[in-house]
Amino acid sequence: MGRWALDVAFVWKAALTLGLVLLYYCFSIGITFYNKWLTKSFHFPLFMTMLHLAVIFLFSALSRALVQCSSHKARVVLSWTDYLRRVAPTALATALDVGLSNWSFLYITVSLYTMTKSSAVLFILIFSLIFKLEELRAALVLVVLLIAGGLFMFTYKSTQFNVEGFALVLGASFIGGIRWTLTQILLQKADL
Repeated sequence: MGRWALDVAFVWKAALTLGLVLLYYCFSIGITFYNKWLTKSFHFPLFMTMLHLAVIFLFSALSRALVQCSSHKARVVLSWTDYLRRVAPTALATALDVGLSNWSFLYITVSLYTMTKSSAVLFILIFSLIFKLEELRAALVLVVLLIAGGLFMFTYKSTQFNVEGFALVLGASFIGGIRWTLTQILLQKADL
């Protein structure tokens, strides 16, 4: 009986994980197509990004207040020095990543955007090596070269290639690498 209970628990966790991953993919793909559609009719992508981030801020503040009310725990409050030195660079990188990504939709297709944005993995790896979150290994270098080669093959002679849009989304990927590396550093700080 104990083995059966273990198998059911494992299957339940696997199904839950799969469901969450599929939900993430649906939302991620949906927001990409929504942003592309919105930039076709509203040609102010940085203003649009600012509004999106303001809405996220308001929902975050609301959810934080609800969690605090329901749990009756005192919320964590950081000093302004911590905010400016540790949180602000991550927030700025996030804003630039999302802003440049949305701006690129004025010039390139969703397919070229998606292929180019996948290069963020390269930049995350490079910055994790720079900030010493990862150690340099031959396998990592091979992965970086394979991803870079794949990116080159996907974008080479693209039928609707636009240099300006490609530069914007590649810049967003570069800043995204900084963003996720800084996020990891921020979340690993025990003193915060």
